[in-house]
Amino acid sequence: MRILELHCDYVKVKPKQKALKTVADLTEAEKAGLHLENVLVVFSSFEQGDDAVVVDQAVAAVQKNFGEIKATTILVYPYAHLSSSLAKPAVAINLLDSFLEKVRVFCPNAQKSVFGYYKEFELKCKGHPLAELSKTFGTASLSASPQSASVGFAGSPGAALEKKVAELGGKGANLFSAPSVFADYGAASVANVKPSHTLEAQRNTAALLLAHAVSTELGGSALCGFGKDAEIYVDFDSKPVNSEILDVLDLRMDALRKKDVAIKVHALDKKAAEKHLSSLQKEALADTTAEKVLMAELEGKWFWLPGPFCESSGKAEAFALTRFGGSYWKNNSANKALQRIHLSAFGTAKERAAFLELQKEAEARDHRKLGKQLDLFSIHEEGVGFIFYHPNGMVLYKELEKLLREQYEQRDYLEIKTPMILNEDLWHRSGHWDHYQENMYFTQIDGVPHAIKPMNCPGSILIYKTKPRSYRELPLRLAENGIDHRHELSGVLSGLFRVRAFTQDDAHLYVTEEQILDEVTRFIQFLDFMYSTFGFTYQIALSTRPAKAMGSVAFWEKAETALKEALRKNKKEFTINEGDGAFYGPKIDFRIQDALGRQWQCGTMQLDLQMPERFDLNYEGSDGKRHRPVMLHRVIYGSFERFLGILIEHFAGAFPTWLAPTQVMVLPLTDNENDYAEKVAQQLKQSGVRVKSDLKSGKLEGKIRDAQIAKIPYMLVVGQKERDAGTVSVRRRDGVVKHGVKLAAFEKTVIQEIKERRLYG
Repeated sequence: MRILELHCDYVKVKPKQKALKTVADLTEAEKAGLHLENVLVVFSSFEQGDDAVVVDQAVAAVQKNFGEIKATTILVYPYAHLSSSLAKPAVAINLLDSFLEKVRVFCPNAQKSVFGYYKEFELKCKGHPLAELSKTFGTASLSASPQSASVGFAGSPGAALEKKVAELGGKGANLFSAPSVFADYGAASVANVKPSHTLEAQRNTAALLLAHAVSTELGGSALCGFGKDAEIYVDFDSKPVNSEILDVLDLRMDALRKKDVAIKVHALDKKAAEKHLSSLQKEALADTTAEKVLMAELEGKWFWLPGPFCESSGKAEAFALTRFGGSYWKNNSANKALQRIHLSAFGTAKERAAFLELQKEAEARDHRKLGKQLDLFSIHEEGVGFIFYHPNGMVLYKELEKLLREQYEQRDYLEIKTPMILNEDLWHRSGHWDHYQENMYFTQIDGVPHAIKPMNCPGSILIYKTKPRSYRELPLRLAENGIDHRHELSGVLSGLFRVRAFTQDDAHLYVTEEQILDEVTRFIQFLDFMYSTFGFTYQIALSTRPAKAMGSVAFWEKAETALKEALRKNKKEFTINEGDGAFYGPKIDFRIQDALGRQWQCGTMQLDLQMPERFDLNYEGSDGKRHRPVMLHRVIYGSFERFLGILIEHFAGAFPTWLAPTQVMVLPLTDNENDYAEKVAQQLKQSGVRVKSDLKSGKLEGKIRDAQIAKIPYMLVVGQKERDAGTVSVRRRDGVVKHGVKLAAFEKTVIQEIKERRLYG
């Protein structure tokens, strides 16, 4: 769940028309809208996997801020643009209602804006730091916790783990869904009292081992809960945890597992259970509605935890402590601060090993960490959400650009460049004003309102309209690597993956209806070539008419049918992504798969029948009459920034030679070989190789280590023997060494490797 809090002098909201067909009609009171003063506006977006615990975390944060700023009331405003991973409308409505109900506990007159309607609103913000306070809640973030750091890795395996487990011969990690609240989580039932060997029982048994270890090592009370993606966590009131304590707890749990101690499960009424409970658990017990609760007894210690359990501690075959952080009692920041440890449990040790291996690898590949290590880019407070490319990063950027331009030449694209700032009227005509203005930046030139472009298509359209067009010119393929700006909230920015300024490898194809099939085919061939160059495979989804769409249903049906036909005739398997099309037309999305099995949405082709209509585009047909062209929007990288982030993680920073910022490093054995090293470097540089020579004093081992840290594909070691013979010792990044290689032979080999853009040498 994501929220953005704004403290406002006033806010006015009025619904206009339905954005979702499934929502109820408005009452007369709702149609009139709202006008609230001295109000805390909480823009909220409910995401896939959100549950009651997540709602409680967000409520606690809102309560804290509401008390500090002394606002009169609260407006909960559903705002989908905070997230790209939204919950389904029915789920979001339930969570929204729950959120409002809990907010009304401390703010009885809190209001909510209607869900599923286009709305106009006006507000005036207060001038204090709460003017933009963006937060994320769920197990991925502990924004409301007293400790801001979340150490370690996420506890949800996901699709990549399932693939990895399958490769290792495991059954797949199933962590089971579970209640997301403390109340009733220990309710007794016959099934929960009996021993079990299911994965659910192993999960609960692992939680019991963690509670026992916490009680033994740290003292205090412990309570088990369940987070997003059914991850387990244990909250307890003791001293703060660190990584060393986590290791101790892990060892304690493993020792208890190896002892294979019997687990006794008791179903007790609340009064009988109280004598076995610690203070924290007694407080929790008061909230439960269950007549009986489960108490698990292990080595004489009693714990109130959910069942079922295994018959003994040894049956918890595999578990992993994933990370730690902070929380608040009942997720309310006004209450006691607690510690929280997250745990994942698995059916087999093989599944656990696969999970840990994958998480460790993902952490090592983080593009933000590698971006700093390899000196590729940086992000600064002076420009939050904007990327500063370093010289090494610009090499990567220019190589991506070079590859595209070569293909543009071969595939009959014409490159254009359009202005970054255009008159506001243009965005009204294009429809972006009605559908996208909250993501745009605005300015004035000579008193006339202008907008900084969030997309390149209107500029391309203006170029198309500069002269009469004939059917003989079509298809007309206009490509632009255009810089776009979109306003993203600070809470959703993420390295290269989510930014406020980016370069799109955009192209707009103006075609006749009869040319659609051929152009989609040509694009798929183009995309096949590009993605295979980087070693990517992909899957296809056809995205259909969204709730917030331009044009008639008949137009949309015609466009969707054309794309389906093109995919089928190209024998491409695809899924239907209902309601996820662009506001002006359906689209084909291409999701690439990286080295860890993760999927990324990059390439897309969008069929647009709306823009040609709005801008009155036409061409003269063979019959001498005017006809309306079809407009195809397409990208392959998506954005240079995001694609670079994906590449960094896909290759773990060890780029193929053609893409590497430095392709060859020459390493003299002693200072006596510096002149020869420079001669070698100059010869390679004249052949177009990106080469450097490390002439600093120091041992060869240190120079090799530095080059390996920089992930340079080739190191050429030159000593007196190599200098006298005119050779080099070639050391590859993977450690393979060849001695006595003629410089001309190496030069020929590496140039060919670069020219062919090989993934491997």
